[in-house]
Formats: sequence, structure tokens, C-alpha cells
Amino acid sequence: MEFGVHLFGVGPLADPVTLGEVARLAEALGYDAVFVADHVLLPRTLRSSYPYTRDGRFPYDADQPWLDPLVALGYLAGQTTTVRLGTSVTVLPMRHPIITAKQIATADCLSRGRVIFGVGVGWMAEEFALLGASFADRGRRTDEYLRLIKVLWTEANPSFAGRYFQIADCGFAPKPVQKPHVPIWIGGESPAALRRAARLGDGWHSAGTALAELPAKLAILRQALEDYGRQPEAFTISVFPTDPLTPQLVERFAAHGVNHLLVPVFSFHRDTVLRRLEQMATGVIEPYRAGR
Repeated sequence: MEFGVHLFGVGPLADPVTLGEVARLAEALGYDAVFVADHVLLPRTLRSSYPYTRDGRFPYDADQPWLDPLVALGYLAGQTTTVRLGTSVTVLPMRHPIITAKQIATADCLSRGRVIFGVGVGWMAEEFALLGASFADRGRRTDEYLRLIKVLWTEANPSFAGRYFQIADCGFAPKPVQKPHVPIWIGGESPAALRRAARLGDGWHSAGTALAELPAKLAILRQALEDYGRQPEAFTISVFPTDPLTPQLVERFAAHGVNHLLVPVFSFHRDTVLRRLEQMATGVIEPYRAGR
């Protein structure tokens, strides 16, 4: 089991000193990855339901500072040396895929191959509208964008003919350090997200799953992996547990085939984040690893 921590890059963790301090502490404590989140414009009036709270309320204020995750990856690459750096998740259909491919490849080069590209289709219709991006076809565009990005990352002379983008007779460099490309972890809890992960991703990245919910989701995922001829042994299953995290719970997630867990540490207070990082490391991660 590997362990990651979501830093979000919002509120106090948008401060460069604090963000660097927290990322370096996570690295020193033996966490395997740190992640930052993606929002560009937060509407003041929001009707879309947030899928990760019980009441559907989005728990962030529109005026809180929120770092761009792709820029933050470059900053974190210079602040750390070994911990992996991920997006959780990039809302791909509201971004230009070719520019995004360049940004992720650049971050992978600057970090010497430590980037995880977390991708989601998004849920906030109002943000898409503010950005002039189509919300209704975001799933179809995400699928095409991922195929295009893989072409750019892997082909010496990239050529692609899709519904939304067509490229030919061009060069794309630098390529990512990681081969065949930066790992793509698809976020989302819906059957469509699980099938997209199996079809186009290198992992599934759940933003919130209780242990009791896990078997049903994994059944859909594993059936899709079989349908698409994918090898489950090479596929990452990453979960943010909604149950209180203990070494015993880690064992139970591992028994289901989960091989990456996001540890709950986020707070709007710097000292609380630092304390939780240490508590999770000494109270959960170290005892779990010692018992293996």
C-alpha cells in the first residue's frame, strides 16, 4: 500500500511557504505522493450539487485563494526531491488539452518523473459556463482529450484526427520522463467514470469511498478492465476512505486490491495540517508498514 495526501492548494495551503513546508514534511514522513486540486473560477451563486458532501454543499468560499494545480506542480518539483506530485483532479474538459499535455510533460521533466496526472470530467456547471466551456459533452470531450494527450506524449510525429482536435505535421517536446507516459488516474465515483478509468486510465482515483461501498464499485471496474483487455495487476486503485482511518482499515482496503490511499489531513489551519500529517504517519502508516 502507498499513501498520498491531498494538499488542495487552497486557503492557507495556497501560501507558497506553507505549501512547501507541508509537502517537505510529507516527504520526510514517508508519504508517497502529494496532490493539488483544480478550480479556476468559483461562482458566487452555485446550484450544482457537490458530489462529495452529504448535503451537496461546496465547502469553499469563492474568494479563497486557489492555486492553479499545473503551475503548483512545477513549484512543488523544486520544493521536494522524492515524493510524487499529482493532480486530484485536473478538470480536463474545461482546459485546452494540448496546452495541458505540455504543462504536465514539463512538470514531469522538472520533477524527474514524479508526476501523476489525475483527471476528472468536473461537476460544477457554473464554472464551465464562466470559462465558455461546454458542460453537456464533457465526458465525450474528456475521452478524446485523453487520447490526444497520449499521442502527444508518446509519438515522435504526433498525428490525431478527432471530433474536437486535429493535429498533423508537428513536433511535441519534451516528452514526459516516465514511459510510456505520465500515469493517468481517472477520478469519479459513477459507473461511467469507472469504465473510463478502465478504458483510458492507468488507475482509478476515488475522491470518497467507504469500505462498505467499495465492492460494488470494484465489481464495475474489474468487469470493465476485463472487457477492455486490461491487466489489473498494472492498474492502480487509489481511494480516499470516508471511514476513520486505522491500520486495520488499511489492511481491509488492501485485501480488496486497493494499493493507494489518500490520508485525511486537510484543514484551513496550517498547524492542524502539520499535526495531522504526523499523527497519520505515526498512528496509521508506520504501524501498517511495520505489520507487513
